Amino acid sequence: MTDASHPLPDTSAGHLETPSADAPFELTVEEIVWERALVAIHLRVRPRSGPSAAMPGLGDLSFGIVDLERNYPVDGTYLGDDRYRIDINITRFGGRRQFPNGTWRIRTLSDDGSHVVAGYDGTELAKLDEASRVFLYNKNRSVVTVSFGIAENVDALDFVMRCYQLNRSGAKPKRVGPVKWFKRKYLNEPRMMKRAAFIYKWINRLVGVRKGQILFASDQRLTIAGNLLRVRDRLVERGLDKELDFKYSFRLPKSGGWGTTIRILYLMATSEVILLDDYFGLLKSVKIDTERSRVVQLWHAGSGFKSVGYSRFGNIGSPKLWHPHRQYTYAITGSEHLVPVYAEAFGIEEAAVIPTGLPRVDWFLDEERTRRFTEDFAQEHPEIAGKRVVLFAPTFRGRSIYTAFYDYSWIDFDALYEAVGPDTVVLFRMHHFVKDAVPIPEQYRDRFFDFTHYPDGLSLLHVVDLLITDYSSIIYEFSLLDRPMMFYAPDRVNYAATRGFHRDYDETAPGRVCSTFPEVLEAISTGEFEVEKVAQFRAENFDRIDTGAADRVIDWLVLRDAPPSALTVDTSEEVPVAAEHHEPVAEEHEEEEEAAR
Repeated sequence: MTDASHPLPDTSAGHLETPSADAPFELTVEEIVWERALVAIHLRVRPRSGPSAAMPGLGDLSFGIVDLERNYPVDGTYLGDDRYRIDINITRFGGRRQFPNGTWRIRTLSDDGSHVVAGYDGTELAKLDEASRVFLYNKNRSVVTVSFGIAENVDALDFVMRCYQLNRSGAKPKRVGPVKWFKRKYLNEPRMMKRAAFIYKWINRLVGVRKGQILFASDQRLTIAGNLLRVRDRLVERGLDKELDFKYSFRLPKSGGWGTTIRILYLMATSEVILLDDYFGLLKSVKIDTERSRVVQLWHAGSGFKSVGYSRFGNIGSPKLWHPHRQYTYAITGSEHLVPVYAEAFGIEEAAVIPTGLPRVDWFLDEERTRRFTEDFAQEHPEIAGKRVVLFAPTFRGRSIYTAFYDYSWIDFDALYEAVGPDTVVLFRMHHFVKDAVPIPEQYRDRFFDFTHYPDGLSLLHVVDLLITDYSSIIYEFSLLDRPMMFYAPDRVNYAATRGFHRDYDETAPGRVCSTFPEVLEAISTGEFEVEKVAQFRAENFDRIDTGAADRVIDWLVLRDAPPSALTVDTSEEVPVAAEHHEPVAEEHEEEEEAAR
């Protein structure tokens, strides 16, 4: 698969030629395997005639796809036993583009211009229909279709892959009064986006980027927190605030008017580095000057537990093929293991995902900070000190910050109170999107406490003996404590169908999975939490367990004093292969609003 450092080439291959009948081998497609929007096409090489010595060297073949005058290389992996696998991501193909429209054949590449085109067994045609896919998005107004078939080529059946992006217009708008007509025509989303792009462009040209200006920004919260706060604090600790100019922009989605928006556009257009920690809607409107500015996404979710972004392409909440995620110069993650997960989710190349570790973990592992916190917490909450602490911290349900909720009927407060006993307290910490308070019965307030608005949720984990969650990335830091956690997911079938998981939930969750509340109560009583899963989860999600993540972000991505060799990313090829049909529809960023703890 090509990436931003290898933009789609035009090799002027000319019309597809019939491979020579005396080619030493033939290439056959044996299997097609889908995983989300990633397709793996399995190929087998067989000798056409003569001894196997005439076969190409094991693992020496390279592959491309060809459609008349277009010819692009694709990744091929040798699997052994004369078998190869070609991997294609429909949403990311060369320069952060989607897979191009066309009818494509697979063929081998060679320096002398000879080639062998992949064929298919004519008795297995039904499998091609089964492997075809349709990816709906943009409120079902757009679709990417991927179908497989055959084409006759002399004495063989060529394997072909047809991929097309199609769009339809929305329903004809109803007739309205002059005021609404004016707003619909001149204040609709596409026009507002064009105005924002115009403002950014001219500020960027006339004022220019100011060296050393760093913008800390979020459209998902009102104050700086998490990874952004840790990076800012570390810059101050190192005295870099005297050399750099810090700017800030924090607001909630759709809040503020054109005054605040113009201010943010000004800061974006003049900043050398833009640091984000979530979805940032204005990147949907402007095209960042990548020659002079870089955007670094410090997303707070540590593990690839849930499917987000392009991992959900074609499902509910699917992003469009052109999306703010594509504009990240870099994104960070906790381990090499998660690099492909984040690259897929953000629609960027793997070289742009840097395993620095999460800066907020620096705080979490600071022993002196932890000691002070636990001592202060015991003094502030004597009713909790000395008791076993259970933290109930699920994520929200719903599709956005405006519809977020949690179904409290899933909790049997009466039974839980009896199960934990007088030596245990339960702290409920709901996702900050959930507006409804935990309905703790008055008679149980000696053991149950609502900690939803406790200011330091990360440090709070240090006093927790047992974590009960569902799909939250709170498990990322908690796994460092090597303490038991349990997963109460009564809706995981529906959640998997609508939100999706990168991996099998039951196998990936680092602890016991419960589908019913009686199972939760039974686990609390017996202490059977499957703690052996924690170590494996920790190994997969942390390359380093130290307090240097913020320094790595600063040195590698902010200052670039000594960047690792991976930091050679070219993000100039950002425009999609096929232009999308834009309609004035509501913001489609529900999946990005899933702020993890």
